[in-house]
Amino acid sequence: MQHDPQRIASAARRRDGGGPWARIARARISRRRALASGAAAAGGVAALLALGCDDDGGEEQPQPGGTLRFTTSLPMSYGLDPQIEQGAGLAIFPKVYGYLWSIDPGADEMTLDHAESVEQPDEATWVIRMRGGPRFHDRAPAGGRAVTAYDVVRTIERYRDNPLVVTKTWHENVLEAIGTYDGHSVIVRTKRPYAWSPYYLGDVAAGAILPREVTEERIDLQGGGAGSGPFAIERAAADSVRIARHAAYHGEQPYVDAMEWSIVADGAAREAAFRDGAADIAANRDRAEARAFASLHDSARVEATPGLASLAIALRVDRPPFADARVREALDAAIDRQSLVHDITASEGSIAGPVSAHLASGYWSLAPDAILEAQGGPAIEMRRAHARALLEAASPGLAFTLQVPDVPELLDVAAAVRAQLASIDVNARLLAQPQLVAFVNQRRGEFEAALVNHPPYESPDLPLRWYHSAGVDGTGSALGFADAGIDGLVERAWGEPDRTARRDIVLDAQRAMVAARPMLPLFSGIGYAAVRGDVQGTRPGLTGSSGARYTGQWLTRAARRRG
Repeated sequence: MQHDPQRIASAARRRDGGGPWARIARARISRRRALASGAAAAGGVAALLALGCDDDGGEEQPQPGGTLRFTTSLPMSYGLDPQIEQGAGLAIFPKVYGYLWSIDPGADEMTLDHAESVEQPDEATWVIRMRGGPRFHDRAPAGGRAVTAYDVVRTIERYRDNPLVVTKTWHENVLEAIGTYDGHSVIVRTKRPYAWSPYYLGDVAAGAILPREVTEERIDLQGGGAGSGPFAIERAAADSVRIARHAAYHGEQPYVDAMEWSIVADGAAREAAFRDGAADIAANRDRAEARAFASLHDSARVEATPGLASLAIALRVDRPPFADARVREALDAAIDRQSLVHDITASEGSIAGPVSAHLASGYWSLAPDAILEAQGGPAIEMRRAHARALLEAASPGLAFTLQVPDVPELLDVAAAVRAQLASIDVNARLLAQPQLVAFVNQRRGEFEAALVNHPPYESPDLPLRWYHSAGVDGTGSALGFADAGIDGLVERAWGEPDRTARRDIVLDAQRAMVAARPMLPLFSGIGYAAVRGDVQGTRPGLTGSSGARYTGQWLTRAARRRG
């Protein structure tokens, strides 16, 4: 079908708004105003924004200057190409590239960035008017020119056609056409009304706006490229990255002059960097390590951020032994999620349903009590007695292979689950695999059982698609699972414009999912960091891309003098 872009745009201009995203911010929210309102709402977060004292004993106000330095053990997976990177670069490139908008998943509200306005002439069409101010960094291939709608169109096409992109479900299965007729308006047409579309258009990876030359000239971005965000890449290597303030940025300038990341695998070396002042913020494996780092400085603190990522055990339910619902129920009953949360996250994580309990502060998630009830209630010994009876009737001497990515933290979780299953005489043989191999096997369904590390999804769409018969990428369920009722609920959520009604559908779908048990959700974790007292304005409550894009940190006078 051909769509006349001028007709669509004309219809959009006649429209007064409405649709599922009627609450659209018409201007970028001031960072300082957002800080104030966020602290007031979060209560305890206000303490983290407390002002330090200057040399004269008065309150020190935020001032520009200095270099904020991070250290992490997480390596780069590819580099600074936002469409591909899955490692340390996820914390860096969102500060380098511009976006159409960002979305608060807690309220489904947009904050416009490079977009000036958004209209919907119909439920399957979006017309996005570009803001006039944003410019790319003054480096090749953009040379400081203005950002246009052509850049957005080519960026989305590159993501759709990029063979290295991990997940492009929306781009391949929902997007019908994208284009521009004047260089100022982006016109997006989907194959069906799709309520989650704005999440994909503003996604931290898919939504990072690249110069059109990157696509047209097939430029490799492993070492970074020209963005239009608040920082520009000054230096990039496999183990260190430096970004510097972009003086021509159209929005409010960051306080710090630059940010640096050092990637150090050795824990003792990272501790030494934090102790000696070579790092201001250290990402830590767990709270115990964060406390050990923070103890090195009287003013240092531990910050904990709820993680949007979650863990689950995927089962192939179209073949023995997991084709038998009694076997799946037995495993589900035997796993003590509360114990995992206590032992692995120091009781700061949350047991998970199909959708992470931390997404939108639990708005889209089943209540923990409802999840526990579906698993057999809180009395774990009674549950395990029931599990033994189920297995005695269905599969005595059950043994299976549990595939696990060879990441220390994930191997720890798998070992804990294996020990719990041994209590009902189940032998779960662990098979550690390289991360890429594990990921490919999970997506292809090449496993008996697999520990799945769900990435930090920012909408319920992809978590629910795991349970849909078409699977995450639309080519079929990796779980070998099909349920017409669940398919119907997931698809109803796609097209439901009313947020409250969509939430009811999402919760109904999850109740059916936890009863069917093709996947056994475990828990959502916590991210920990040790932060020196010289660093102010941090926002540990910001999850996912909101935290990655945040640039409101500032350094005390003493730290600015050092750096």
